[in-house]
Amino acid sequence: MIKHAIALASLLGLVAGQALAADLAAVPYAQVTSAAPWTGFHLGVAGGWGRGISRQDQTGTTFGVGDSGDFPQTGWIAGATVGYDWQFGMFTVGVEGDLSAADIDGNTSNGGCAGPVPCRTKITWLHTGRGRVGVAFGQFMPYITGGVAFAGLKATNFNTENSQPNGMWGGVIGGGLEWMFLPQWSAKAEYLFIPSFGTATPSDMFGKLTERNVSLARFGVNYHFGDTPVTARY
Repeated sequence: MIKHAIALASLLGLVAGQALAADLAAVPYAQVTSAAPWTGFHLGVAGGWGRGISRQDQTGTTFGVGDSGDFPQTGWIAGATVGYDWQFGMFTVGVEGDLSAADIDGNTSNGGCAGPVPCRTKITWLHTGRGRVGVAFGQFMPYITGGVAFAGLKATNFNTENSQPNGMWGGVIGGGLEWMFLPQWSAKAEYLFIPSFGTATPSDMFGKLTERNVSLARFGVNYHFGDTPVTARY
């Protein structure tokens, strides 16, 4: 009787073990082995809105009566971006450049600009070259950025002539948030600030042109040429 009970218990244990093994084999085991998703080249487009402050000082006029005082500018900006990022764990470092067309325009009739033709200044294009440092939280990466900016301006004063001084340059700082919403595709929101472009002296003006406090709010989409995450199933 005892022998029969032992044999029956052994048989039941063997059947239960085989059934458990079959159940485990039916459940797939997924392991994600991902390359650093932010590492590699990226190419994209970006556009948005900008504002700035301009001033035209007609120093050649008596007692500076041709000075315009500060006046605001607003308008659109849009262009292309290219860059490269390196990801080290959670952290990323990279470089990025962009070239944009713009129509950030403003005018005033104050001071020496009073009359039928106001003083006017317009940013017509803008280029920045920047480094950036970010922290990757999965698909999201907040970052800070900084570098140099180079802009082209057109100015109109009471001479009613258009001038385009040589490109004006200055420093740029900012930050943003980028979201990898699909493999190799990301969207970003970004703010850039240029404290001052310094001054320029167009050939048809009696004084100097100053451009400062330029703010840019931009949205963009990038395509990343890095490796895509690989999922292995067992």
